[in-house]
Amino acid sequence: MDESIWLSLWTLSTYGILFFFGGALASFYTTLAERILTFCYGKKRKETKGFQRWKTIFTKPSHCPSCGHLVSKTNLTPIFGWFLTKGKCKSCEIELPKLYPLTEFLFGLIAIFVYFVSEDIVGTILLLFLFGHLLISMMTDVAKYSLDYENLPFIICFGILSNYFLFGENLNLESLWVFLGFLSFYLIIYLLFRGGTGLGDVLFSPIFAAIAGNPFWILYFNSAYLLAVGFSFLLRKKGDSLKGKKIPMGLYFSLGLFLTYFAKLLVHYYNWEGFPIYGTIE
Repeated sequence: MDESIWLSLWTLSTYGILFFFGGALASFYTTLAERILTFCYGKKRKETKGFQRWKTIFTKPSHCPSCGHLVSKTNLTPIFGWFLTKGKCKSCEIELPKLYPLTEFLFGLIAIFVYFVSEDIVGTILLLFLFGHLLISMMTDVAKYSLDYENLPFIICFGILSNYFLFGENLNLESLWVFLGFLSFYLIIYLLFRGGTGLGDVLFSPIFAAIAGNPFWILYFNSAYLLAVGFSFLLRKKGDSLKGKKIPMGLYFSLGLFLTYFAKLLVHYYNWEGFPIYGTIE
């Protein structure tokens, strides 16, 4: 078989594997976030504590959140599993959240996009793990207006590793100044305007800005607040004022960091004319 055909098959198989890996990772993190909400914030938080709680969260077999019916291995297939069940539990017929196939499909597309742009398999995988932990932040903040603090060290770790492998960035003084600047800004708001922001925002947003780096913290900050104001305005009840409205900023901080990474990838790997930087013929 011609070498170019083998190369094309290898490329297609790589993208296919990455797509399903991204979908499987999204399924894992969506389930993980739901279990954190159940066992750390919900009615079952008193059933287990400490190590036993986290053991239950990570090892309990997948099951229907309503009746507890175990999900078969076939129905656990990323993206397709939800459609195989017709979006319902086979036991109690309750509708299963559309969040599962949606996030799985999006993570699959993200995996393809990041690898297509960067051609860095390790960096792509690390960034997917970072996005998975951002997904947890989004889900807990939307559901309980709370950012899971145990999640923060993983965000820091995968953020640093993603920056190193994808962009060759190391921790530096610029990142430290960005972090300190954001921390000071949010601390002032938190201390002077009670209710203006939560402690989770004070801790998470400076970390997100430092991970975004300089000058991309500008894009992170502006996109997060533009999304927050825009969606809050569109989703409000008719006639309601945005003044004093509680907003899950963890959701929008995470979305802002998502968008920032996409921009960083395009800026780093493509020149202003839109052509790849790598492989340029001189």
